[in-house]
Amino acid sequence: MTQIEFYSVADIKTEGEPDSPLPSKLPYNHLCEVIKRAYRKGQKVFIHTDNRRLAERIDELLWSNDSKSFLPHHLAGEDTESVPPIEIGFGQEPSVRPDVLVNLGQDVPLFFSHFQWVFEYAYGDEESKEKARSRFRFYRERGYPLNHRQIQS
Repeated sequence: MTQIEFYSVADIKTEGEPDSPLPSKLPYNHLCEVIKRAYRKGQKVFIHTDNRRLAERIDELLWSNDSKSFLPHHLAGEDTESVPPIEIGFGQEPSVRPDVLVNLGQDVPLFFSHFQWVFEYAYGDEESKEKARSRFRFYRERGYPLNHRQIQS
């Protein structure tokens, strides 16, 4: 059964731009660590976002987060010849069956149960946090094993 890891973000500095559609309170460093840990364990990762701009931001982060380690990745549909272990989507399903889903979308993706692990984040304004609470209830009501942790930047 799919294991759900839920992170509630509290009191972090903003990293988004004013008037930007990018989430300003998403814990980018924590996110990169989650992805890096999965990659080092040999797991395939799919990062689900709601829009191309956030997907491109995550793409940039994975290129620049740690100069000592490379995380092979691509945006969904970017290169159909190769299949790196990390794929970043913006509305579509993964092209391969990964082990780990990092959901940065506002809703639970229909394909979430194909994964061993799902990582969720509750952050941002009150509307975004309420959507995260709704996702948490969705998993809990269906009996998925849930771990919940508070994190800070």
